[in-house]
Amino acid sequence: MALRIVKRSCHWRVKFAAFVWTLGVSVMLGVPLSQAVTVRSPSKNSSNDLLSARTGAFLSKTVSKKSKSSGTSNVTNTATTTIISPNSVDCTVGASMHVGLTNSFSLQLKKLAEYEQACNSAIVARSSFFTAIPTTAAEASEYASDVASQLREYSKFGIKPLIFLEPTSSTGLIDLTKIQSGSFDGALTSYFASLKAAGVTDEMMGIWVPLPEANLPVWSSLSPSVFTACITKLAGFQKKYFPASQTGLLLDTVSYSAPDDWSNGRVVSLLPYVINIPAGLIDSFGLQGFPWSPPANEAGPDNGTPSNYLRVDLAIEAARALKINNIWFNTGTFGAKYTNQPAQTITVSPERRLALLDGVVSQAKIAKAQSFSVSVHLFAEDKSNVEEATNWSYWPSGQSASSSATYVFKSFAGKLQAADIPLWLFDTD
Repeated sequence: MALRIVKRSCHWRVKFAAFVWTLGVSVMLGVPLSQAVTVRSPSKNSSNDLLSARTGAFLSKTVSKKSKSSGTSNVTNTATTTIISPNSVDCTVGASMHVGLTNSFSLQLKKLAEYEQACNSAIVARSSFFTAIPTTAAEASEYASDVASQLREYSKFGIKPLIFLEPTSSTGLIDLTKIQSGSFDGALTSYFASLKAAGVTDEMMGIWVPLPEANLPVWSSLSPSVFTACITKLAGFQKKYFPASQTGLLLDTVSYSAPDDWSNGRVVSLLPYVINIPAGLIDSFGLQGFPWSPPANEAGPDNGTPSNYLRVDLAIEAARALKINNIWFNTGTFGAKYTNQPAQTITVSPERRLALLDGVVSQAKIAKAQSFSVSVHLFAEDKSNVEEATNWSYWPSGQSASSSATYVFKSFAGKLQAADIPLWLFDTD
């Protein structure tokens, strides 16, 4: 059966974040991942769906008061733009472009063709997509069929996948304690067994990331012990059937203590989420952080630079605790935000976006200098026309040759390649 990828209209959340002051230093909260499509996207069935829209930025009380009293202007919104030709910056030379990507049924691979055309090379080392966790035998069969089709398509083109395994199913949000207790063991066994039976190999599996952003208040639990138990179970099933495949973790720079409550974020050690995971299950550690800025009609500071929202020290500490050598950063930059409210809309100049991405390169180099193998995953989808109202892309689909921000991606890709840091990507056609 052909892969069916459908729009997830209600199953993701707005990337809003908050400032936290720690030891007198202002540190920005990371924003969550987002996606427009997922393999076998669960449909909305209940009013208590956790992925309903979030309608504003959630500032801590301390920073809210400080912002109101400081009168700090939104510097991002006042940036000017200098138009730079996309052809004035070249990506460094990479592998030859993949032939036939524009004809792929995978939306991610079709869009990847545009990046390769912009750089005249296969500059992206890994492409990502999202999928759900089955809770029944029927879901296990259906989801496995679709994911196997996607993985075969990636393998056909020789492209490495990164798969985010989210705790949602056809009925909505999954209670993580049910994964922990073994309620879905039968479905999970059937799911991975079905992938194996469909001809998926260990190499084709790529990297799987179960329960991404588990320290953000978006899933049913923020308990490190529940997370550890669930990761141990999910990674265990994966590696039972695909022992040579890889499992990654993704946590945000900022941690929270209560689901669906964005008021208590703190920048703290991520060790509670990793120290009790059995050795050998995890192969890479991902740290997430995104820029943020208040609406145009509100005073307040933005989150600064990647040194604030991508805390490399937290990633290194977690990786060392896991006894692994692979670190990756999940990030991006937006060109426009609050696009559904004209009075609130802010725009960011290409120069400012490039400066932020240069900061990402610097953070990655810090980890690399400490003998870690480092990669960067770039979120680059245009989410302007959905409830998130944020444009993370660098050009409108099909317009890389004319966009004023194309050179931003090309420069960033070239700098990563020059530093021998692989670039991973999420975007769709």
